[in-house]
Amino acid sequence: MKRHIIVVFILVFSIGLRAQSYLSIDSAIAITLKKNYNILLSQNAYQVAENNHAPGVAGMLPNIGLNAGLSGTDNNIHQEYSSGTTITKNGATSTTITPNIGLTWTLFDGTKMFIAYNQLGLLRDEGLIGVKLTIQDNVATVIEAYYNIVQQKQLLAVIDSNMALYQEEMDLAQKQYEIGTGSKLNYLQAKVSYNAERSLYLKQQVNVSTAIVNLNQILEEPIEKTYIVSDSINQGKSLIYDTLKKEMLAQNPSLVMANTNISVAHNLLKETDASRLPTISLGLNYGLTSTQATGGFSLVNQSLGLNGGLNLTWTIFNGSIINIQHKNAELAELSAKLQYDQIALQTSATLLEAYQQYLINVKILQLDEENFLVAKENVNVAIAQFRIGTSNIVQLQQAQISFSQAGSQVVSDRYNTKVIETQLLQLAGLLVK
Repeated sequence: MKRHIIVVFILVFSIGLRAQSYLSIDSAIAITLKKNYNILLSQNAYQVAENNHAPGVAGMLPNIGLNAGLSGTDNNIHQEYSSGTTITKNGATSTTITPNIGLTWTLFDGTKMFIAYNQLGLLRDEGLIGVKLTIQDNVATVIEAYYNIVQQKQLLAVIDSNMALYQEEMDLAQKQYEIGTGSKLNYLQAKVSYNAERSLYLKQQVNVSTAIVNLNQILEEPIEKTYIVSDSINQGKSLIYDTLKKEMLAQNPSLVMANTNISVAHNLLKETDASRLPTISLGLNYGLTSTQATGGFSLVNQSLGLNGGLNLTWTIFNGSIINIQHKNAELAELSAKLQYDQIALQTSATLLEAYQQYLINVKILQLDEENFLVAKENVNVAIAQFRIGTSNIVQLQQAQISFSQAGSQVVSDRYNTKVIETQLLQLAGLLVK
């Protein structure tokens, strides 16, 4: 009987290997980082923001353009000059070509171009934070789904071990009945319990399959795919609240995003103030203008050269629109700060609640592990006593039920502790480095 107890103890914390490919938690995370649609979309959005963070997009560089024109006329002309010369010609044609290259460059716009460049950098940072937030969410989902498979398989192993116990109980009851030391009622009761456990086993197989299908959906893998997972739910190092809160305030993606939004709002305020200043732009043009005519006073007219100038525009009054925009920008910045405080308060409360639950879960796990050892010894004693006829089948089955419940509870405790541990690391921004 001790052999069965040892097997049960091992199976509560491990899963037997089958001829399938092995999938580790790190491999599962790597798959979702590579294939998850939400992560890929967020990475594309970040790349767009990264591409836009350029001086040219902010208006800091000149615009250079090449232009060319070709025009012609066909007229009847009659011209009289003060010298007495008269020119009359029907069907006089002329052709004009105007190729040129031009440059326009805003030299000063109240520093708005520099503010815009900084704003583009902030938008790029927001894109990167969005990627991290999406990755954290999806990794947390993968971890919970992966270890749910481990949990369901361990529960299946517990039921399988219980079936072995009920099988031995049924064999003992049958032998006692056959030699006249036990009643047929004991044998029938043992058989009923064994069949009930078989039914639970079949139902638990469905739970295992459902958990695997769920992970396949998350990983964008074929839903029919099966694999071997880890044989245990590993608990990380003990988490310390002060360390978690410090990391949360520094790198929680939601808080970092809210803090970046404050900078974005402040930039908009600076851009509004910059609208009060003048704009100075430079314009240069180098080109050729050539006209050839078959009639008239000038048969050929051609000019080639550079021309340019500075242009200044300054809005003196525009109906107080800038003042209104300034007030609205101040309100937007204030709202961004209030939103940050709100998110910080909510996140801190969530962290504290989760940490308190984490501490309770750890204590419950320790108690249930101790209880499992007691239940193991109890069922061992109960079977030994039933074998020699000093206890009845009711006492034995009560011990078996307690042992089964204790084993299942340890498995559930480990999973629940892992889930809350994952949530804490996610809140602290430590789930993915």
